[in-house]
Amino acid sequence: MVHRGYAYIGHMVSQGFSIVDVRDAKNPKAAGYVPAPPGTWNVHLQAHDDLLLVINARDLFADTRFADEKVYYTRSVADTVSDVQDRVWSAGLRVFDISTPDKPREIGFQPLNGIGIHRIWYVGGRWAYVSALLDGFSDYIFLTIDLADPRKPEVAGRWWLPGMHSAAGETPNWPEGKRYALHHAIISGDTAYASWRDGGLTLLDVSDHHQPQLISHRNWSPPFGGGTHTALPLPDRDLLVVLD
Repeated sequence: MVHRGYAYIGHMVSQGFSIVDVRDAKNPKAAGYVPAPPGTWNVHLQAHDDLLLVINARDLFADTRFADEKVYYTRSVADTVSDVQDRVWSAGLRVFDISTPDKPREIGFQPLNGIGIHRIWYVGGRWAYVSALLDGFSDYIFLTIDLADPRKPEVAGRWWLPGMHSAAGETPNWPEGKRYALHHAIISGDTAYASWRDGGLTLLDVSDHHQPQLISHRNWSPPFGGGTHTALPLPDRDLLVVLD
C-alpha cells in the first residue's frame, strides 16, 4: 500500500512489515521496518486516511506441519493446529497512525482469540472487513470491524458458511480434502463479495454491519477445482471477475 509517497509492505517470510520511500519511483529507499510480536506474521495491511491497519496472525509457515504446502490447502487450519497449547503469537488487528509516514505509531489493537486475521479490506471511513480464524471455528470466517474510534476497534458482526462453527456443534458438509475458508471479501456499496476457497463465492448484504445477511451463494467445486481466491466487482460495467 502506498501512502504519501511511502510503501508499506507486509511479508510472508518475515515477521513484520517494511516501509519504503518511493517518492522517487526510480530510486526507492528503505525507510524502516516494524517487527511483529514473536510468532506473528503481518501478511496483509491496508492504508487510508493516515491510518495503517495491519493483520496479526500466527506465522503458519513457521509450523513444520505446513512444510508440505498441500496440507494448508486440503484441510482446515484448525484441524492441523488443534493441539496447540501455548499461545506464542498475537492475533487481531493493529492500527497505526501514519500521519508521519516513515514513523508509524501504534494507536489501537483489536485482540482476537484464535489463529488471527488473514486478509483485510479497508478503504477509509468507519468500517473494515476481515477474514479471521477464531477459536471454535474450523477456518477463516467473515468479520466486520467498527473503527468509529480507531484507538478502540471492535468486532461488530460475523458470518460463516454452515458447518464451520464447530463449537456450536456444526459439522462439515463438504467433501474430505476440500477446505472451506474465507480468503477475503471485497466490498462494493452494501455488498461483500466473499471468496471461500473450495466453498465458492457468497454475496453478503452488509448494510447492517452487525448482522451480515446472505444474498446468494454459488460453488463451482465440483465439478471444477476450488481455490476461489478473489472476487472483484466492477459495478460501472456490471461485471464480477473471480480468480481461482
